[in-house]
Amino acid sequence: MLAYLAFAAVAAAADVAGAAIVTTSQKPSHARLRYFVAAGAGFMLAAAFVRMLPESVHVPHAFVFVVLGYFGIHLFEHTVAPHFHFGEEIHHEALLRPSAGWLALVGLGVHTLFDGVAIAAGFMVSSALGAVIFIAVLLHKLPEGFTIASIMLAGGHSRRAALGAGALLGVLTVTGALLTGLFAAAHVAYALALSAGVTIYVAASDLIPEVNREDDKPSLAYTVFGGLIFFIAVDWIFAEYLKH
Repeated sequence: MLAYLAFAAVAAAADVAGAAIVTTSQKPSHARLRYFVAAGAGFMLAAAFVRMLPESVHVPHAFVFVVLGYFGIHLFEHTVAPHFHFGEEIHHEALLRPSAGWLALVGLGVHTLFDGVAIAAGFMVSSALGAVIFIAVLLHKLPEGFTIASIMLAGGHSRRAALGAGALLGVLTVTGALLTGLFAAAHVAYALALSAGVTIYVAASDLIPEVNREDDKPSLAYTVFGGLIFFIAVDWIFAEYLKH
């Protein structure tokens, strides 16, 4: 248990670090963070299709849980928190109500809870799978904290509240890992299938569109492919040196 909780805590710290970039800088730059988004998208999609799905199909109706994860996050993002995207929120007129920041926090909070679920479920299957999922989660955590903090500021909240929102996302990540360890150990394949659906949605519907918005930066497209290559290298190394 201590192993996957430690990894979840590191991922949670990245949420706080992303929020701190926004709250401690007068002019936070999000250009470099887009490369984390791009690499994370490629890595996450590869991890979901190559590792998470195959490890979860050994139980009945596994793909029902995959689509539940996918469409469940879609439902939350488009009903509870429809006004956020990954990146710095610069259109203040899009977030006139202070409540919009809290709604975005709820939407992001649901999927960051599953970040912790995915890390814990991965380590319950094998150290190699857990390590791969941890890297997939970590790559999008910094932009995630950056996103929620910038939305909170755009909604008129204080820097302290913005930093607190990033910290809450981190707490939810650790909570997801803890709950998985306590209650889902006997059903880890289902937890992994649900997490795979969430991972696919976040990568394909949140991160890839953010990359595609930058039409003048083909280097981001190369970075997405680089995320795939990075996954292949990491997966091979972990499979070789972190046996069951």
